[in-house]
This record gives sequence, C-alpha cells and structure tokens, in this order.
Amino acid sequence: MNSSDAARQLRYAVTTQTETYDYEVSHWEANAYEDIFDDVIDAGDLSDVMSVIKRISAEFDDGTRPSVTEARKLADSVLTTGGRPITDGGDAN
Repeated sequence: MNSSDAARQLRYAVTTQTETYDYEVSHWEANAYEDIFDDVIDAGDLSDVMSVIKRISAEFDDGTRPSVTEARKLADSVLTTGGRPITDGGDAN
C-alpha cells in the first residue's frame, strides 16, 4: 500500500464510522496524514498501516479532526507496540 491508498482508505473508514458521505471528508483532510502513512509504511507493515487508519478515523467526530501531531502520536503508539517509534518525541515548542 502507498500513502495515497492509505489516505483513500481513511476517507472510506471515516465515512463509514461517521455516517457521512465520502465527499464530505475533504481531499486535504485525508491527505494531510500522507507523510505519517509513508513513515508507517517504511517502519511497519500493512497491518500497522491499517491500525493507524483505524485509530485516526476513530478520532473524526462531528466536524473535529485530529491534528497531524495527534495523528503522529497515534501512529507512534501503533509502531511502538510492534516496532520502533517513528519520532523521538519532538520538541515541546
């Protein structure tokens, strides 16, 4: 799977969970996480990518979306369980 496929899967997952139509989840919203998906693809496997998609989609709720930072933390939690984290924790600034 590549990152654009993962973004498309995220759109499908969000529309299923939130009972919205596919077009209501904008292209930008789904594609904002592509760098994260790239990192998960590099560090993990398909199962990790699908777990990240599931966790990010669970955070979509009535107009609220996880930030890229929040999504990266979710991805880290998936990879830390089965592999290495994709970030070192970052800077608090």
